[in-house]
Amino acid sequence: MTKIKELRLENPNLLLVDAGGFFTGGMFDEHSQGVELDKIRNEINLKGLELMAYDAVNVGDDEFNFGKDYLSQKMQELKLPFLSANLKAENASPYLLKKIGNTNIAIIGLTNDEAAAKSGGWEIEEALSALEKTIFLAKKNKAELILLLSYLGEEKDKQLIGKVKGVDIIISGRPGNIQEGYEKLDTSYLVWPAWQGRRLGKIDLEIENGVINNFRLEQLRISNQIEDAPEIIKLLPECFADSDCQKAGQRGRCNNPAKSEAKCIYQQPKPLSLLVIQPKNVQSSNQEQFISFLKNLFPGLEPNYIDADSEIGQSWLNKTMAKLLPVYLLAKEIDTTSGFKKIKEFVELQEADYYYISPRLAGGSIFVERKIILKKLDVFMGTKGKDLEGILAVLKELQTNHKELTVNIHFLAIEGKDGFSVPGGLSELEEDIRQACVRHYYADKFWDYAICRARIQESSWWDLCAEQFSINPGTIKKCSLSKEGIGYLRENTSLNKELEVANGPTFLVNNYEVFSVKGVPKREDLEKRLGISR
Repeated sequence: MTKIKELRLENPNLLLVDAGGFFTGGMFDEHSQGVELDKIRNEINLKGLELMAYDAVNVGDDEFNFGKDYLSQKMQELKLPFLSANLKAENASPYLLKKIGNTNIAIIGLTNDEAAAKSGGWEIEEALSALEKTIFLAKKNKAELILLLSYLGEEKDKQLIGKVKGVDIIISGRPGNIQEGYEKLDTSYLVWPAWQGRRLGKIDLEIENGVINNFRLEQLRISNQIEDAPEIIKLLPECFADSDCQKAGQRGRCNNPAKSEAKCIYQQPKPLSLLVIQPKNVQSSNQEQFISFLKNLFPGLEPNYIDADSEIGQSWLNKTMAKLLPVYLLAKEIDTTSGFKKIKEFVELQEADYYYISPRLAGGSIFVERKIILKKLDVFMGTKGKDLEGILAVLKELQTNHKELTVNIHFLAIEGKDGFSVPGGLSELEEDIRQACVRHYYADKFWDYAICRARIQESSWWDLCAEQFSINPGTIKKCSLSKEGIGYLRENTSLNKELEVANGPTFLVNNYEVFSVKGVPKREDLEKRLGISR
């Protein structure tokens, strides 16, 4: 509500609408707790919509979750304009006309066919014919722009745009598949909401003579950084469920859930042991974050750090046969807690004492008994890929700024009985060999050549990059077509084989810690992991 007030102050020509699915309950409500509690939650939601003064709400099949009579009662009681052009309900209007600025905007609602099974006898007309008739009536009443609130779904919405003339904007009540949140189809705009209403869709329109000259969609994040509205706070109980009752290191239960007298009752949690086997005085980059995750899941968790080289540490490494550190072991009592089911598939009981957490969840990143070599970075990556140029540019900058640092690129070639194979096929393998040769003969020009090839990686004109940086194409060609080039590639990929690295980009820091990133890493982040600074 705070954000709505703010937007109305910024622009009084604001329409606030919902395209359907705003009732609680139903099979897709992940917070459902049964009809009685869902209905209480629904009453609170509807009062909130009233307080925010919605201009129009569309009826979808979810609005029948508590039956036709309940919906009919709410239509009569609430100061909310319920719309549906194809639902024959006494208190649902086909459309309403709003003058916003100098433009007459007709807002039309459409109910999906699935509502027929819940509608208790209310007739639901075929959407296309109902829409055509309603647009005709709206235009007759001087409507200049048609805004459709639809709960039909993406496929049927697109069919309507193709078959019915005059729809300027469709706001769907169901999330779509396009990241931008909208799609322009001919002269019409199809807009989807964010999943679970986690963002508020804000559409800015510039309209002249009933024509949209400019359309812009912005998804405003609804976060806890936005100040709470006192009017809404008065409506809300302290808790709806036990999951609402959480404090740092504690978990409570909700007494009288969803009611005005609801209250969280907290108890001091029972201490639970977590053993963390790790190298002495070394901590992996994601370790603090993962332990915080476990503490939130298991209130009362107390970490106990054990040196991997100690007798106890070595004993646990032998039992678990772990190849990566840190190793996390949860006390057996953990299986009596409510949080256990969330990690059950990732743990294995060890000698009836502790549960070993699989690296699939824990993300172990430090190789067991591997020697630490400071100021060394090994990067496993191919010579083709979306972010290749950006990654290479960062690595070159890192090497340039830190002369004491050793940065090695290891290609993703795997040697089998029939020779080498790589993800990108023969053309990538040939480039891997060429770059291995460039690294051997022209080490000081390797970064420039590799970045150039990344920029034109689909081109076969590799020699253009070679000549640009005074690399003799003949030397590289001779090397890459001989056993010499294969030898350099075998040497280049030997570490891949040793560590069983098959995918990239993967980074090995200081010869012992491995991690992966999405996209292009920041130079500052790599410097931090390496323990160096500019």
